[in-house]
Amino acid sequence: MAVTTTLAACSTNPALNGPDGSDLPSTLDDAIRYALSFIAQLRDGAGVAVGTMVRAPSLNAPPGYLKMNGQLVSRTTYPALWAFAAASGCITSDAIWGAGTWFGQFSTGDGVSNFRLPDLRGIFLRTLDESRGYDPGRGIGAFQDHDNVIHNHGYSDPAHVHGVSDPGHTHGASADVQGSHSHSYQASVNLVATAGGAAPAAQVTGPSGTSTDGAHGHNISVAGSFTGIGINAAGIGITILNAGGADGRPRNVAYPYYIKY
Repeated sequence: MAVTTTLAACSTNPALNGPDGSDLPSTLDDAIRYALSFIAQLRDGAGVAVGTMVRAPSLNAPPGYLKMNGQLVSRTTYPALWAFAAASGCITSDAIWGAGTWFGQFSTGDGVSNFRLPDLRGIFLRTLDESRGYDPGRGIGAFQDHDNVIHNHGYSDPAHVHGVSDPGHTHGASADVQGSHSHSYQASVNLVATAGGAAPAAQVTGPSGTSTDGAHGHNISVAGSFTGIGINAAGIGITILNAGGADGRPRNVAYPYYIKY
């Protein structure tokens, strides 16, 4: 085998990291082989703890990782990840997993040869409350649908009045001037005779008249009057319309989640 000269040429199997030619002293040879295998493990992410989740701007899982898309994987192919899942407290049966609330957990799969990964596609993650009180009653890996805090939308509508100008008004009248004249009327006169004892009484009725006056007119006054107009106050009948889409979300960019095996 050629001398290892590149990071890509390092093998995680120490036996494959030896050079051609005469063997080095055994302890030094072993040290070099194991050093190169450790470098290969670091290259492949072997230093990251099993079960660690990462996001990556790639549709392909990095070496040593599986995509968290709800896939079934083999217990024998990924024994360390299965051991992690079984001891995590975040695992349920496959039937419960598929019911729609617990897909954020692992499932036991068929119960024999495989297990299922959590499905985090299209989901924001939230830190588990663990009795703090901000998000009570949640279990690890439990799905929670979108929601908003109950609220009202206020508006200002103080009502208003409509002003009217009504300065009052007068009604005009006129009387023409007449020439010099008098007015006649009927008058009754009582007559009493006193000669010779008891006198008979008599009443005489006839035309009479007022004295003559010069030409004159008569003043006529007509009082002013308001119209009594009143305008009622009125609101404008504001209605607050709904706005927004089918989901509440911040600005975001979508990357897949991967889990270390």
